Amino acid sequence: TSENYIGIAAEAISNGATGKITVVGGTNSSQTGLTAGQTYYVQADGGIKTVPSTPSVIAGTSVAATKILVR
Repeated sequence: TSENYIGIAAEAISNGATGKITVVGGTNSSQTGLTAGQTYYVQADGGIKTVPSTPSVIAGTSVAATKILVR
């Protein structure tokens, strides 16, 4: 939900492991295949897409094919 969304992982992180997170307001440069200017939403599987999932949680806005401004 939007209440517990803190950001996007900067790298692949296994369940129970630690890693870096790009928090709201930061720019994550670890993405691929994004369309600049599009709003992306968090999906139930943890991925991001341009189509909202349920519940609808905005992940951020892409600024390049590999970068997203986390919201």
